[in-house]
Amino acid sequence: MRSVLVIEDNPDSMEMLAQIVNEIDPEIRVYRAVNAGEAYAAAMKNTMDLFLIDIILDHKNPGDVSGMHFANRIRTVEKYKYVPMIFITALEDARLYAYSDLHCYYYLEKPYDADKAFQVIREALEVPQKKNIPHDVFFRKDGIIFKKNISEVVYIETLKRRQTVYFTDGKLTLPYKPHKEILQELDSEKFLQCSRYAIVNRDFVEAIDTVNKFITLKGGYGQLEIGVAFKKKFLKAIWEG
Repeated sequence: MRSVLVIEDNPDSMEMLAQIVNEIDPEIRVYRAVNAGEAYAAAMKNTMDLFLIDIILDHKNPGDVSGMHFANRIRTVEKYKYVPMIFITALEDARLYAYSDLHCYYYLEKPYDADKAFQVIREALEVPQKKNIPHDVFFRKDGIIFKKNISEVVYIETLKRRQTVYFTDGKLTLPYKPHKEILQELDSEKFLQCSRYAIVNRDFVEAIDTVNKFITLKGGYGQLEIGVAFKKKFLKAIWEG
């Protein structure tokens, strides 16, 4: 599921932008922040596919450009080097810097046209991103931190309020954690929830039996059930991916 962060101190403008995003796709998660601190915290806790940034976030401060400072800071985070940014502001002199140094996708000048904003945001959400580059993920158990690359995670299964992570070289049983939280921590579109009990790495899917609703995994890692409620979304993600 895609996520968009709207950084805007004006409540009306914030809700208008959120509404435009939801008109494009109702399933997109829209996060909101009224200042750079809130925005950075949200971006670190979650993974964003697009930033909508008002450059001026404190109108009481005549020289405020804190939205620009946020953009400059977030570009130093590895996972956000290529994520599209759209700036929304009335500052004419911000344009050159935004395009050249921050690689801004587009610049909407206030007052902006809602139809134009819809078009620009929709196009930005279609920009390919480097989201599936193999990276490390960390698991903690009994005070010990285990580091694994996401390419080593085959699937994660939840049984009896416990989670077992199956790796290419073994397994690790951990305390329960919601699947939504696990997917956010894995931070990769390679992982898909296939039932109430399991998340699978699509790279290990060898075959899918759509009639009997189960997945056969590569490398002899066994089979996983496809839940009835998850079947349509799971198959769509597999075939489109």
